[in-house]
Amino acid sequence: MTRLLTAGLAALVLAAVGGCGYRAARIGGEGSALADKTVHVDIFTNKSYRPNVEAVLTNSLIDEFVRREGSRAVEAGGDLTLSGAVVSYGTAAVSYTATDTVKEYRATVTVEATLRRSDSGQVLWKGSLSAYQDFPANDDLVLQQNSEEQAIAVICRRLARELTLRMSENF
Repeated sequence: MTRLLTAGLAALVLAAVGGCGYRAARIGGEGSALADKTVHVDIFTNKSYRPNVEAVLTNSLIDEFVRREGSRAVEAGGDLTLSGAVVSYGTAAVSYTATDTVKEYRATVTVEATLRRSDSGQVLWKGSLSAYQDFPANDDLVLQQNSEEQAIAVICRRLARELTLRMSENF
């Protein structure tokens, strides 16, 4: 029994030492617009009434390029330029309590983005995406705003991930 326990522990240690096989996801396989390119992410414009959502989205896009292999974000002068706009932002009640008070809201962000070659201005990818996230209603206005801001951050990370995936698809 002791040998079996020792062998099991040894196998566990070897598996842990050998690593889990994690590596960063690769953006842009062969034939992709993003393959081994540097990308400058312009600050997205904001056509919605919600302030600062464009900054959250831009930062999420930069973070997404930093986390993935295959391309990298640069402050200026990249091979490619990603630009776009937050077209709309809205909230709507999605669930209610038994006493007909709002229990949960849904925040929705819609963006348009364009990926261009920096040297020629040639459009490599253009598209529009929308994402949403539910957040709890709260009688305390500060807590309500914090929940909404957290929902916006989740939406922007989701949009950044989806945009980079769509731009990296083979043509």
